Amino acid sequence: MFIYTPENKKNLIEALSGERLSTYLNENDNNLEKALGLYIKNIEISSAFLIPLQVLEVTIRNSLNVTIKNHYDTDDWFDVIPLNNFANQKITSAKQTVKNQQDNPQISHVVAELTFGFWLSLIRSEYHQTLWIPFLNNSFPYARKPRSKIHGHLEHIRKFRNRIAHHEPIFARHLKQDYNSILLALKWINPDIASWVDSHSKVLEVV
Repeated sequence: MFIYTPENKKNLIEALSGERLSTYLNENDNNLEKALGLYIKNIEISSAFLIPLQVLEVTIRNSLNVTIKNHYDTDDWFDVIPLNNFANQKITSAKQTVKNQQDNPQISHVVAELTFGFWLSLIRSEYHQTLWIPFLNNSFPYARKPRSKIHGHLEHIRKFRNRIAHHEPIFARHLKQDYNSILLALKWINPDIASWVDSHSKVLEVV
């Protein structure tokens, strides 16, 4: 058990920063020990979400990638798909990163390097006619929802994911709802992957 002393309390505040701890202090009437306890609990909750979030990101990436490859009948679809400057810059950056890291880069490495934000950008409204209606809707075979609803749902999850990635507080959120949102998104692609994640997830237990 960690024993708090005036000296180590001071050191903890310096290490974590008073600004970062302010949210936790406000939640605990400025009781530092309780605030630090909540800080640890927030980390534990965030860690539990890594399993469903990681699987969701990989599943969406793979589903979109396969759909695009099938449509253009090529693994190297980056050079033929009509995308905006933002997306093209992401692709160029991913290619350069992979090239710098590996002697013999593969297309699959570029796919893996592309961000979650990039993949979700492909289902934005500007691509509704050019990508979504012709073929990209096939990436979510069990959704039966309009593109706008799918995109909005996934954007909400992406922002939640970014809060965790940047070590922000999430303890005050409707965490069970966040978890169910992730499972629902997985079900839109493959119900089996959603069930698999749910069987291994510790989110509800930790929450």
